[in-house]
Amino acid sequence: MGTYPINWNLDSLYEGGSGSADFARLLDQCDRALDGYEKVLAALPERPGGEWARAALELQKIARDVWEAIAFIECLQARNVEDGRADLLMARAEAMNARQRSYRTRLGTLLLSAGDEEWRAFLAREELIAIAFPLEEQREVMRLKMDTNREVLAEELAVDGYHGWSRLYEKMAGSLRAEWTEGGETSRISMGQLHNKMENPDRETRRLAFEKLEEAWRSVAHPTAMALNNQAGFRLGLYKHRGWDSALDEPLRINRIRRETLDAMWGVVADESRRLLPFMERKCRLLGIDRMKWYDQNAPIGGSGRGYTYDEGAAFILEHFGGFSPDLRDFAAMVFEKGWIESEDRPGKRAGGFCTDFPIHRETRIFTTFGGTYGGVSTIGHELGHAYHTWLIRELPFWTTQYPMTLAETASTFCETLLLDAALETAESDAERLTLLAQKAEEAVTMMMNLRARFLFESAFFEARAKGALGPEELDEMMTRAQKEAYCDGLDPEGYHPLFWASKLHFYITSMPFYNFPYVFGYLFSNGIYARATAEGPAFAKRYENLLKDTGRMTCEDAARKHLGVDLARPEFWKSAVDIVLDGVERFNELADKS
Repeated sequence: MGTYPINWNLDSLYEGGSGSADFARLLDQCDRALDGYEKVLAALPERPGGEWARAALELQKIARDVWEAIAFIECLQARNVEDGRADLLMARAEAMNARQRSYRTRLGTLLLSAGDEEWRAFLAREELIAIAFPLEEQREVMRLKMDTNREVLAEELAVDGYHGWSRLYEKMAGSLRAEWTEGGETSRISMGQLHNKMENPDRETRRLAFEKLEEAWRSVAHPTAMALNNQAGFRLGLYKHRGWDSALDEPLRINRIRRETLDAMWGVVADESRRLLPFMERKCRLLGIDRMKWYDQNAPIGGSGRGYTYDEGAAFILEHFGGFSPDLRDFAAMVFEKGWIESEDRPGKRAGGFCTDFPIHRETRIFTTFGGTYGGVSTIGHELGHAYHTWLIRELPFWTTQYPMTLAETASTFCETLLLDAALETAESDAERLTLLAQKAEEAVTMMMNLRARFLFESAFFEARAKGALGPEELDEMMTRAQKEAYCDGLDPEGYHPLFWASKLHFYITSMPFYNFPYVFGYLFSNGIYARATAEGPAFAKRYENLLKDTGRMTCEDAARKHLGVDLARPEFWKSAVDIVLDGVERFNELADKS
């Protein structure tokens, strides 16, 4: 029996899991509130005032409650993939969420009807000052959209149309199987299991896994291309009716950054990516191969490293969190002690890890499967960063806790980097350091090359899709061109992944178009902040907390200007962040040359 529980406590939120009577009451309460909100909207006067303010605050409460419901169901589904009752609850909760989004669209149209002077007076009301930013943002978005009736119609049609193609893709991806023979036994395995085989130390195993992956996706290339084309067609059609010129307009607004900032970031990444090629060359030498192919990217270098029990991992995290901020350490200790982490390695759990928050209870829960390695410790540290971010903003109005994806990885990547540097400092051998530095360098390749290839592909795809649908062969060629450019021709000419457009789920996520650049932004932004923390020491901790508190109530540029004194639309900040990342890569190169 360890010091800390390895199973999370969900009963302290709603006792009884998917059969919880308390949770059923929450869902019923949400339904009643949504039903009643129709009357609230219908009774609102034409001009802004107290009734408008009460309507906004009531909708914020509905959104908060629906968020909590979805978070709880996600936890139920993650801890037990066979919980069919939770699946039914999720269908109900997602329908509620669609209704509250529709109401927010209608409220936004009403906000738009106010004159500028009326609007300023409205936002100055005492009860609205704290949510002025999200209200202003909603009004500005509605200014750029169609009229209310057409927007509501588009949202309703998207459920079974636009989002339906995403669900179709997920169904295809989930049911796709390949035959795999191991230990004399042949079985049919999923694409996720097949992808994991490409982390095997044996190159022949990696090669065979990659070939089977390509073969499986080739067998469904035509329906997969249909899903991609039709999703993009819906989006481009909607943008045309809104009068939007670029497929990037929406993702830029969702992520609260300007095009100038995005261009500055990608410009530096493009200029500096070649500095990763020496790492790839040294990794090839250590692996005993001439040129790297796609399936070699995650091949392990060295052993698995030091092992950790769950309690040892927790102690490591607490010690090194405390070196940066006693508040961060105390928060993490509370999470471990209260059982907010589900870490047990057992069958029946969902794969992966996540952190979710419960805004009514003002708590978080972390889901992972701890395997006793440093990677498992790092994952918990990463998710604790998310949890700490949520903890710092728990008292704020719900709408101001909704930070964009560009800033969502700030605290998590910061904590992950903090722990990796600590692991390097305490490593017991050069072999262990080499393994850790390889992880750092491989992440840089993923962010600066792999993610950039996705962005280049998606940009080219939307431009071409505006002229008509593309077939699998055209998509293959487009993806290969993007990969060659992003990887600076650093892979074997025959070693790219042309079907990556089919195998990567991120291209099919309809809630977040261009699900690529926010990762790179968050990665580099966090590394830039970490450099400040390293240079300034413990004095930086309070500034760091204040930055996190503002992530849901200002743009990325404004947050960086206020708390870091930098202009994100200029390349200097991004160059300094890339230099920090590549410093770790160069340390790997130096150590590899001694091996």
